[in-house]
Amino acid sequence: MLHLQRNLSRNLVRRIATSSGKSKDISHVPLSTPLELNQTEAKIVPSKVAANFVKNFDGILTQTDSGLRVISEPHYGDFCTLGVAIATGCRYEANYPHGVSHLIEKLAFGGSNVHSSRDEIHAVIEKYCGMIDCQSTRDTFLFAASCHIDGVDDLMQIIANAIWRPRITDEELEEAQMRTEFENEDMEDLIDCTPLTTDFIHKAAFRDNTLGFSKFTPSENIHAITKEHVFSFMSQYHTPDRIVVGGVGVDQGTLMKAVHKYFDYSTAAWNVDKGLLLNKLPPIDNSIAQYAPGQIRVEKDLSGLSVGRPYPNLAHVVIGFEGVGYKDPDFIPFCVLQSLFGGGGSFSAGGPGKGMYTRLYIDVLNKHHWIYNATATNYSYDDAGLFTVYGSTDPAQVNHLLVVLTEQFLVLNKGVAKDELKRAKTQLKSQLMMNLEMRPVQFEDAVRQVMGYGYRRKPEEYMSMIDAVTEADIVRIADRMLAGRPCLAGYGEISKLADYDQLDDAVAKRKLDSLTAKTSFFKFKV
Repeated sequence: MLHLQRNLSRNLVRRIATSSGKSKDISHVPLSTPLELNQTEAKIVPSKVAANFVKNFDGILTQTDSGLRVISEPHYGDFCTLGVAIATGCRYEANYPHGVSHLIEKLAFGGSNVHSSRDEIHAVIEKYCGMIDCQSTRDTFLFAASCHIDGVDDLMQIIANAIWRPRITDEELEEAQMRTEFENEDMEDLIDCTPLTTDFIHKAAFRDNTLGFSKFTPSENIHAITKEHVFSFMSQYHTPDRIVVGGVGVDQGTLMKAVHKYFDYSTAAWNVDKGLLLNKLPPIDNSIAQYAPGQIRVEKDLSGLSVGRPYPNLAHVVIGFEGVGYKDPDFIPFCVLQSLFGGGGSFSAGGPGKGMYTRLYIDVLNKHHWIYNATATNYSYDDAGLFTVYGSTDPAQVNHLLVVLTEQFLVLNKGVAKDELKRAKTQLKSQLMMNLEMRPVQFEDAVRQVMGYGYRRKPEEYMSMIDAVTEADIVRIADRMLAGRPCLAGYGEISKLADYDQLDDAVAKRKLDSLTAKTSFFKFKV
């Protein structure tokens, strides 16, 4: 909307400044003085962007006979975002070699029955000034593109072919394996180890089931996964009933026309050629996630990452508790709790407008100069959730860091100040609405809402639920978390980090004594 207003303002300024007989430098006219316009100037015609501006989030939802759901939402401008969301990911790999989802992500938008190579696909995308991408999470795949509205038909064809009609050659599979191998190696050399620690804490929380499966292909599986594995997995989890097609800035009629044209499941590669599949398909896994807390400790010398860089040698810790899924009544209170905790990097602790009023800044980063990062994250899935706080510090202080982070959970039962809670809720609402100003985010929000709830839940509904969260809700969900066992992940030089049993004991007793007590050199068994 701001962009629209600026365009109209520039148009107005240009007309006034160039008007015959009334040329003036309006930049020096006081704001209290109305501008004088003649009749011609007063009839400024709004731009095409203004004419196309409509209220967002008024989506239209249609379900086809095959079970595939289609949602479109209006948006001003000549560009759109479209694609599909699929209820699949690494959590469904129980009966497949772990990492097949990661490999599918790398294979996306290769050759198909229409386009012989990525180069051909990129040529189409460039024609419509577009971009295209595939991203996977533990439970969702997103194939999406942004382009000029004239390219809707061609881009929908590319996306439909990517999920149902890929032509995976030996060369493409080898390239995907090399890219996966490089990504795995590169992650271990990055200063930002968030992808790794996120993977570790999920493994620790959901051991050997569903959400506990690694998002990344294990090194030993990279070259063991075959095209038959890939096609078989896609045939079982890329079915119409698990797919939502969405478009923002696309007319529903135009979108449905493309869906009927390209989303015919009978023409999927594996339905045309059964020889692409494994001889015997494994059973489809619809297991419910089971929270089974424990610990993951990865001892590694990370000092080499700081050589020649303005970063210190760090050890990393993540402490987590069982959260809730997005369908749980406590989902919104958990989101408010994350906003209340907040956090981030220590370099931002003193800067205005960077979350300096959240608890992890006030009570952690501002009071402990040796803590490099402290960040809260709320992971919510269909049937489970995980609430975590990540921290990093010098290896010598790693156990002290664990004590400080654990204390933040234990003090929650003391309540929350009225102004503190109000600020957290305002911050959460602000982030929600500002993120939805971006068309790709609006697209992802719409398709995920339909996939999860079966309908489009509007932001206004979330806003009212955020406003309804009380101090009692925060204390209650804190007690809910602390009534269960924690999970723990450590990465780097963590020899000084307390054992999981010590953390579990501290949480059970709501006291930090077991974490701060020095461990005896000799241990005797009774």
